[in-house]
Amino acid sequence: MLYLKCTGIVLKTLGLPKTLLAEPVPTLAPLGNWYVNRFDLGRRKAHVFMSETTLLSFILLQGKTPVTPETLPIMMLAGLEQLLHMRGMGEHAIERAMVHYQEGLFAKTDSRAGLGSLNDLVQRYQWVVEDDGGLDRCDLTRIIMVTNDMPQRRLGWRTSWEVTQSKLELLN
Repeated sequence: MLYLKCTGIVLKTLGLPKTLLAEPVPTLAPLGNWYVNRFDLGRRKAHVFMSETTLLSFILLQGKTPVTPETLPIMMLAGLEQLLHMRGMGEHAIERAMVHYQEGLFAKTDSRAGLGSLNDLVQRYQWVVEDDGGLDRCDLTRIIMVTNDMPQRRLGWRTSWEVTQSKLELLN
């Protein structure tokens, strides 16, 4: 089961009333539940997705298709699969990451530490994109990859990639 733990701005954008939100429960998925936030990146709207257990993150820019409760989980899963492919993860590892996410629910954020990490990522992505010359000039793929290669205190100074790889490929 996939729980997308959405910030207030995401819930408002999706038009989801609190009565439709689920109480998140721990998951057996190797990458855990996911946090989602929406923010401005240059003149565009972007969504950042962050794994609760590995802090693996990626951003997706909003296009012409509206983001709805139906499209957001599809966007997240497609983005995750693409990110893992770009990192060179094997098919079995990617399948292991995705298998628990066949059904999904929306929930509120429920961890101050998780929300703090998510907000730190938003600030980092905004700053690095701006420092690289803005959305029109930056290499967004490189920025996402490098961000996930930074040691994280919450992960015992390991990187998101290291923790993700250990959870997905340990059994290969």
